[in-house]
Amino acid sequence: MGSFSCPKRKVTFMAKSADYAALVAQAEQAVAGVKDPELRRAAFEKVLDDLLSDREPTPKAKAAKSSKPSAGATPAKSGKKKKGPTAYVEELVEEAFFKKPKTIAQVKAELENRGHHIPLTALSGPLQKLCQRKKLRRQKTKGPKGNKQTYTYSNW
Repeated sequence: MGSFSCPKRKVTFMAKSADYAALVAQAEQAVAGVKDPELRRAAFEKVLDDLLSDREPTPKAKAAKSSKPSAGATPAKSGKKKKGPTAYVEELVEEAFFKKPKTIAQVKAELENRGHHIPLTALSGPLQKLCQRKKLRRQKTKGPKGNKQTYTYSNW
């Protein structure tokens, strides 16, 4: 590592180096009691990573974080609202639309009334997932003419 010709930058660079040295020393102290070398190395990396993430991120790190969301980011955390068939059906669940059993055709019609034109084939998957998560219940019932069986969806 070298120094810069600009005096202000040199001071900033040296201050950052001192900060890193202190963080490395802190991480080494935290893992000093670990006997297994592989485990100690892994623990050291984790502790140092945690210590570095607590610091003010550099402009380069800020750009990297803002360019791609983390895998665990949820729309509530990122400020974005969920979109798509699952989110639209979840809205219906929250609004007690499924208080009485509804067929997939009735769900489709209600979503169309709300401006979401989704084919039946795209609704069956989200409805099934919500049933698996026990947000909805699916039951076999006889169709309107009594000869064909269909599924109805209701609150769990």
